[in-house]
Parts: sequence; structure tokens; C-alpha cells
Amino acid sequence: MSATSSSGRPPPGIGPHGADGTPAPTRQCPNCGSFPETGVACAECGYGFNGPDSVPVWEEQVWEVVVRPDRQYYEMVEPEGFEFPETSHNRRFALLGDYVRIGRRSASRGLTPEIDLSGTLEDVGVSHRHAVLMRQPDGSWALVDEGSANGTYLNVDQDPIPANQRLPLRDGDQIHVGAWTTLTVERSETGGTRSAEVDTPSKDTRNVARGRQDLEVGLLGSLRLSVAGAEVGIGAPKARAVLALLALRIGSVVSPSDLEWALWGDSQPPTAGKALQGYISALRRLLPDGAIDTTPQGYRLTGPKEAVDTFRFERRCTRGRELLVNGHPGSAVAEISRAVELWRGDPIPDLTEGPVGASEVTHLCERKANAEEDLFEGRMQLGDHQGVIAELTLAIEAEPLRERRWNLLMLALHRSGRQVEALRAFQRLRQTSAKTTGSSPQQKRPNWSGPSCSTSPNCAGPRTLLPGWCQVHRLEQATQHDGDFDLRPTYRSTPRRGDTVAPV
Repeated sequence: MSATSSSGRPPPGIGPHGADGTPAPTRQCPNCGSFPETGVACAECGYGFNGPDSVPVWEEQVWEVVVRPDRQYYEMVEPEGFEFPETSHNRRFALLGDYVRIGRRSASRGLTPEIDLSGTLEDVGVSHRHAVLMRQPDGSWALVDEGSANGTYLNVDQDPIPANQRLPLRDGDQIHVGAWTTLTVERSETGGTRSAEVDTPSKDTRNVARGRQDLEVGLLGSLRLSVAGAEVGIGAPKARAVLALLALRIGSVVSPSDLEWALWGDSQPPTAGKALQGYISALRRLLPDGAIDTTPQGYRLTGPKEAVDTFRFERRCTRGRELLVNGHPGSAVAEISRAVELWRGDPIPDLTEGPVGASEVTHLCERKANAEEDLFEGRMQLGDHQGVIAELTLAIEAEPLRERRWNLLMLALHRSGRQVEALRAFQRLRQTSAKTTGSSPQQKRPNWSGPSCSTSPNCAGPRTLLPGWCQVHRLEQATQHDGDFDLRPTYRSTPRRGDTVAPV
């Protein structure tokens, strides 16, 4: 008998290796669902197991899909022979079980998908066996296209997702199928699910669709505290600093000595312990019951890491980078854009004067800078070379020592046919490097062993970006000998939106 539950997840006490006698962790993380290597804290998310028991994330999640005719998508596709329906309404499907199929019912083939797009609002551009939604171990869902005739598109990506490859979904993601159908994935608040099909308006924005946490803390800007959806002000600067540090370590215990060091550094007053207790008491009056847990080792802010915007930012950055590396630039741009949009100003200003806050701010700012560069690269992979030039120029002015930005700028200039400006950018990079490090990009050329864009017009395409200064260096050599150089990319030929064919 299989050692898995009906939901497809191992039951409590059974690790990922099963129950065949091999050593396996005996406790599943209630915060992220993984099986950690130790019994002290989760190796994946850092959740501490010494605290009070928590309800696993997947048991709190209620996921739904809202299906609607999307005129904006229809006008973008402009399918020939397909008329947008005169009357339309939304249908809401609860995601139950481990697999939810998307398609059109077919009696002859014996197909009855859970999300049936036939009937009064039938979109014949949807294949009978179009796609499937698969529940993930953490309770979220992934999308798999089953080789549909017209493809499946995610968010603003102009390329269809690869067939038979699992693509994780996030709350608010939009799946586009057929000629005019959009399915919006929504994570609702904990509670009973609605009926399988309800004519009800969809929540159109991601912020609304995400569902409110009992507690949310914003650190990417001035401290923002939200309790049950209502914003709560904290007057005392030291109390804000205490909450900020607890939020940065949510799920883990922070010792009183660490809190006092973060607040006062080496200038701790004799009454530091009493003052800290007062700040904790003041915060408890503002937060939900049990939000701050007291342990023999110190204090812990309880709740999921998603309640703090820094963790949402980190997760979206990581996910966006993975999508970019795996060849999904459209989805990567959407995910990284959502991450960068979380920033409202300088992060955790209430901790910047202390020794702890400075390192946290440095880490977050570096993460944001990398995310912005990933965003530029994703847009360039989508062909927006001219659009990123002005923004890259401003980004370089803000941080002229980040060589990757120079690389991207030079490559964008190349692909926009502005070779002379690319050469000038390369010369400026040389000058900047010489002034700051005493070396030039030529002298510290990276070891590039991957696919590269050749000097011929038949460029390998935008999927892999050769460091820009390498291409400019080759351009410089080529212009010295031939006087001409062309690096225009030849884009691959793939089905695009609007290439509608007969469904199967």
C-alpha cells in the first residue's frame, strides 16, 4: 500500500523517502510543507519547530479559478472566424483534489473536464483536452499544457507555455486559452468553498485576490502594520524597530540581547531590559492575540512568512530568476515586476541607525538591484531592446560600478542598431573600471563557455545573452578591420498569439 494520503502528500510522520525503513525526517514543516533535514528548524524556510504547533499552510488555502470572456485578450489575439460572445458572465470553480482538467466536454471521447469550457459560452478555440492544474506539496497549484492546438498563455507572456512541462502558479495569475477565455487563479480566505460554478464577479486585482492575512508587516519602506486588513499606526520609534526586527525573523526566536543590541548598540542604558519589555507589551496591545510568543530564549513573531513583504519580495525574485533561466521571459518579467513593486521607499528606516539594520538594508538593496537587472534582461529577451536603453542609462548613473548594467546597456544598443553608442559605452566602462579598480573589462574578462551571439546576422536569438562588453569588444575589433558589424538577432519562429488553428 502506498504511504501517501488521498491528497497525494505523505501523511504526518512519513518523509519523502517513504516508510520502507530508510531514515526520514519525522516532522513536516507547517510553514512551507517541506521535510527538513533537522528537527530544530526547517532548512527550506527557517521555521522554528520549538514554537507552538501551527496549522499547515495547505490546510489554510482555498484556491479557485474564475473563468470569464476577456475582450482585451480577444482583441489582442484577433482570431479569424471567432466572434466574441454577445452576453457573458463569470464562472467560479473551486480547485479540489489533486488534478483539475481544463478543456471541453466530448461525449464521443468520454472527456468531462472539471473546468468545462463548453456550453452556452463555449470557446471552440479551446482543445477538448487542453491543460491540467496540479496541486503542489505546499498547497499551491501548477499548470501543464497537454499539447493543445492553440497553446496556453500565462499573464502577459507572448509565447505559449511549453507543452507537458509543469509551471507553478501564483495567486492572481491569469491563464489565457482559446480565442477569448481567461482563467484567473485566486487564493481565497480560509473557509468553506463556494459551489463548483457560481455566476459572480471576479476580483480583478491581485491585491484583492490574494486574501488578507490577520497580520501583515511592510518593511520595504516606512513600517506598515496591518491587522485584519486595517492599517495600525505605531508611534514609538523603538517599538517600530522591535517589530521590524521580529518581522525580519518571523517564525524564529529573537533573544532580548539581540533586540537590545539592535536598538541601542554599545550605548545600552541600564534600563534596556525594562524598556524592551515595555515595547513588547505595547506591540501586543496592537497585534492579534498570540502574535508575539514569549519563550525562555526570547520573543518570536508568529505567522507565515508571507505576512512580511520582504519574504514575498525574496520569493518572487527567486521565482522570477528561475523562470528567466528556464526560458520563460514573459512570466519572469511579470513575477519580478510584482517583486519590485513591493518597494515603497528606503527599507526598514527604523533600524538603519543600529548595527543590525545596516546589514539588512545592504542585503535588501543588493537583492533589489539584482532583480532590476533580471527585469532588464527579461525585457530584452522579449525583444524590448530600445525600451530598456533609457532606463538602463539612469540605472548606471545611480550605480556606475555595477558592470552587469553596462553589459546589458551595450547589448541593448547593439541590438537596436546603435553600434557607435555601444562603443562609447564600452569606453566609458573602461574609464570607470580603470579609475576604481585599476583594470579594464578586457583584463578581467569572465570565462564564458555557454552559447553566444555570433558576429553574423544569424544571431542565436535573445534567449541567452552574451555579456554586452564581450560583444562590444568584438565589435571594436571588427570595425577596426572591416568597418562594418551587424549583430541583429534572428528571432525564433514559434506560434504567437493570434495563430489560431482548428482545435483537437
